[in-house]
Amino acid sequence: MAEENAKAQAASGNPRKKKRAVRIGALTAVLLVALGAWLLRTALTPKPAAAPDAASSIGMMDLETVLKAHPSYDKLQELEKEKQAILLELEDLEDPGDGQEMEMQAPQLDSKPFDDSVWQKNAQAVIGGRSQLERERKSLRKSYEEKHEAEYEARKNALDGEYRNAILNLQIKLDNRDAMRLSAADVSSLEDQLTSLKQERGYRQWQLYQSWQREIDSYVSAIMDPKIEAWKAQAKTVHDQQASAALAKQSEAQARDTQNMQAQAEQMDAAQKAQLRLGKQKALQDKQDELDALESHILNDIAGRAAKLAILHHFTLVFATPARTIPSLLYEKMPFGVQPEQYQDVISVDGTDITDEMVEEMQSL
Repeated sequence: MAEENAKAQAASGNPRKKKRAVRIGALTAVLLVALGAWLLRTALTPKPAAAPDAASSIGMMDLETVLKAHPSYDKLQELEKEKQAILLELEDLEDPGDGQEMEMQAPQLDSKPFDDSVWQKNAQAVIGGRSQLERERKSLRKSYEEKHEAEYEARKNALDGEYRNAILNLQIKLDNRDAMRLSAADVSSLEDQLTSLKQERGYRQWQLYQSWQREIDSYVSAIMDPKIEAWKAQAKTVHDQQASAALAKQSEAQARDTQNMQAQAEQMDAAQKAQLRLGKQKALQDKQDELDALESHILNDIAGRAAKLAILHHFTLVFATPARTIPSLLYEKMPFGVQPEQYQDVISVDGTDITDEMVEEMQSL
């Protein structure tokens, strides 16, 4: 990518430097040909003993002024601006620091699956722990009942003994009512007494049983209540841990989704930028080709009109100033040492300035 950018920048260059490079190329070729012809003529033609003063044989022109006078110069400037605009767009695409990073956010995940997971795990723990405690409670109750059942039965029998003789006597009287010649009123009174005693005995037996159950419950509670409270605290801690773990998993899943979307968006953005770069590079090359073609056309017009004036004024050479230096041309072929000055003004002592004439020639195109 850096190599492509370097090539694009090298192809674009500075418009003034590009013009000067074209000028010095044409100028150097003309200079070398003219110099060779002059040396050959000097070697073959004997020098006269005394020669009268001759008119100047060198023409000089300010190439930048002549260029601006050409009818297509405005079009050339417009093309150069369009090329610079494309270069700026290409630099924006090449430089990752100039672009803003895309920030993507994945859609919020539904928390229900994670909440259900916590509920299921917590339900398993709750049911398992509760079942274990219930089995232990029943085991303690059964163990206590077996251990103290004889004492309970003894208290129960003692209670029954308090009513046994009285109930038995009343029952015997009722069974022998005829032998004892009991009246109906006497029988009714005995039956009422018997019923009252049985009810009283039953109520006291129920109270004794309830007391027995409370005794068992108190024993079991004394052992199991601390365990149940500890289990409840542990169950809450486990629930909180599971809820926290589920929330962390949800956050991780959310982050993964966001990261995946970010990566996909960045890949798409990179692909789009690569496609845009290719398009801009092609547009830059097309614009450069158009510039080169127009510059070649303008320089051909200038060279043609310069040749015309050279014939009219009998010039041997026509120089354009400023011109590219020969050391800078050599440096491009063999880049060693310090880079020399690329351009310098051409100075002629007896050269004829034909800039104004060239401007008129450009205006007549």
